[in-house]
Amino acid sequence: MSEPGPQLVELTAGGVRWLVRAEHRDRLFGPDGLRLAEWLRAGQVHTIKHGPHRTVYRAVLPGLSCFVKHYRLQDLRAWLRELIRPSKARMEYERALAVAARGVPTFTPLALGECCDRPGPNDSFLITQALEGAEPLNAFLEQTLPRFAAPLAARVRQRLAVALGELIARMHDAGIVHHDLHAGNLLIRLGPDDRPEIYLIDLHAVRLRGPLDWRASRANLVLFNRWCVMRLGAADRLRFWRAYWRARRVGCWLHEGEAARALFRQRAREVERATWESNFRFWRRRDRRCLATNRYYRRVRSAAVIGHAVTDLDPAALGPLLADPDEPFRWPRARLLKNSRSSTVAEFELTVGGVVRRLIYKRFRVKAWAEPWVGLVRPPPALRSWFYGHALLERGLPTARPLAVLHRRRRGLLREGYLLTERIPDAVELNRYLANLDALAPARRRAVLRRCIDRVARLVRELHRRNLSHRDLKAVNILASGDPGQEGPAGDGGFWLIDLVGVRRHRRLLRARRVQNLARLHASFCHDPALTRTDKLRFLRVYLQWGLRGRDGWKRWWREIEAATRAKVARNARRGRPLA
Repeated sequence: MSEPGPQLVELTAGGVRWLVRAEHRDRLFGPDGLRLAEWLRAGQVHTIKHGPHRTVYRAVLPGLSCFVKHYRLQDLRAWLRELIRPSKARMEYERALAVAARGVPTFTPLALGECCDRPGPNDSFLITQALEGAEPLNAFLEQTLPRFAAPLAARVRQRLAVALGELIARMHDAGIVHHDLHAGNLLIRLGPDDRPEIYLIDLHAVRLRGPLDWRASRANLVLFNRWCVMRLGAADRLRFWRAYWRARRVGCWLHEGEAARALFRQRAREVERATWESNFRFWRRRDRRCLATNRYYRRVRSAAVIGHAVTDLDPAALGPLLADPDEPFRWPRARLLKNSRSSTVAEFELTVGGVVRRLIYKRFRVKAWAEPWVGLVRPPPALRSWFYGHALLERGLPTARPLAVLHRRRRGLLREGYLLTERIPDAVELNRYLANLDALAPARRRAVLRRCIDRVARLVRELHRRNLSHRDLKAVNILASGDPGQEGPAGDGGFWLIDLVGVRRHRRLLRARRVQNLARLHASFCHDPALTRTDKLRFLRVYLQWGLRGRDGWKRWWREIEAATRAKVARNARRGRPLA
């Protein structure tokens, strides 16, 4: 016999009709209804999220921790929508019960409330029990797991990949489709023996149906893999896919024999290919957000300039730049870093997001009379740097975050451009970073150099894998941080791409463009005696993933990069330009 469900009671108080579990009634409700105001006065509640459509509170009570969600109808569209469907709180309440009944772990709803003080749709409330010790999967992978000791982190990561595969297989067998399936909508906590326990949340996007066929399963897997492919290695994704494949029980899922192995490989490649195609479409749709006014960016204008800025840049800090964009270069607190025919760069402090930060401010000069007219057919350099800075960040690639871009105008043409970006702390150009390694002991220098080669090669590989190129990929346009003289995390910094005027998006990145980028980086070190041919070969093999993707050998790449490097060196020599 199945266990009886929880006893529910109905009550109406404070203009809200409630359906609540009987054992929690007195703890949650008083004579005037929900005790939220009482908890706030006692400091037992803090706000997790707040917006025009929803506020989420976390309450820590004696013997119970819970979340209180207050859903609002913020506009006419939301009001009309609820004329034909249940309230958001009721939808999530009923889906939580249905998902749990189908054997998929999720949160436990404690109470449902709907305002009844006036006819028609109104605000609603949902109270759920907190999952103690649980945190969102993305926060666990990015913040918690890196703090574990290496053996434990590896063991937990491997178990997590298997647990995720089994959970999503169980969802698909049970006919549960989550149309917003990403790491933020999964909670994880470690149980006994560090076994991951995973829970599905944010059930507004859940749909219930029969067991999923391959087409529906693939669409949902691609949706989840869009997040994973950016942050998890191929080994973990393969481990996830194997666990998912073995756990599927409903439908045509072969688990044994040569035909099953061939189908397994075919569908794994299909999911990976569809994931990248989906990511490319997603990124291209989001790229133009930085040129519009929305929750992240805003257009700015003054008598002197027009441009764009991020919304968390303090308007009072931006005001002097809008009045006169050249004024910061005359500030006593500004430190001039560069002043050449093409550009001027300064460093100073401004308030961003309520915090004073060190920023980099660059002026792009107009070098020829025809340059403003070229802006009619392609964006000027400052605007390209702004656009591709946010495009790289959207794709998970490290770069200095652009905060504002401004342009002077004359007769409708954009002229001098100004770009404000965050400063990367304690970072130096890659060639200076490598030169500093000469002060280390030989064994330490070799270890740091190899780690640097591997990380820069992976950075360039991921740039190209996202169908982006950087035609000016020289050493001074890659920043490195960290103290190579220290062991462990203190010595490990990061690597960032800067000066993004030469970055381009491609529908399909051709081999010739990749060779040009690699040759430009090689030209920065082609006369450096500290880098041996073995070091350069190691870079190329890491970039090519040691032949993992494709059978085209490294020798052909080596010859093409060498030829392109010689051509670049000869061209600079003819023009009298030094190699940066």
